Amino acid sequence: MTNQQPPVDGYCEQCGFNYDTGDLQGTVTLLIRQAADCSMALTKAAAGPDPDVVRLRPEPDVWSAIEYACHVRDVLEIQRQRIAQCLAEDRPVYAPMDRTRRVKQFKYEEQDPMEVAAALMRFAREFGAAARVLTPPQLGRLGLYNYPVRAPRTLGWIIRHTAHEIQHHRLDLITILAKVEPPIVPKPKPEPSAEAEPSLEAESSSESAENAVD
Repeated sequence: MTNQQPPVDGYCEQCGFNYDTGDLQGTVTLLIRQAADCSMALTKAAAGPDPDVVRLRPEPDVWSAIEYACHVRDVLEIQRQRIAQCLAEDRPVYAPMDRTRRVKQFKYEEQDPMEVAAALMRFAREFGAAARVLTPPQLGRLGLYNYPVRAPRTLGWIIRHTAHEIQHHRLDLITILAKVEPPIVPKPKPEPSAEAEPSLEAESSSESAENAVD
């Protein structure tokens, strides 16, 4: 994971997400579609000629594809829990996710990519189901959010921020796989064998020998 933090409001120049556009249903639909992209990219790479390519970091301080996928999976699960917490409590204080610690604590790099991809999609659908039914008053409920700085945030912002996380990390995951996946190189055409096609000189000698026998 790079040290550069994406914005949490307005327009993200890196991935193109805009916090100021789109309605709730459209934002949730976008989130689920891009979560599916993450899941498919991970499974496709893991099913390729080198399954361990998903565990390669392009640089020491940049996460691998499996690490990004695990992060996306956990974001979806935790954000769904925060929706429930905000509906159940008055001005909740959300516990920090501590994304950096989780990479080592839960050994992201050792997890099974197929299981991660399946869980990622399950949590995306569960998050979507919880978000789609929120009413305008519920979307305006506030809770104390810790990232990138501690500040009160509405449930509506949490929905959009989660969609941004998925879109941003979809780009990260696909970009990283493009860097570390082995290139597909066509097999070279076999060279014609010298024995398969005898020379004209050899054919001439053979014919002379046969005439001599006759």
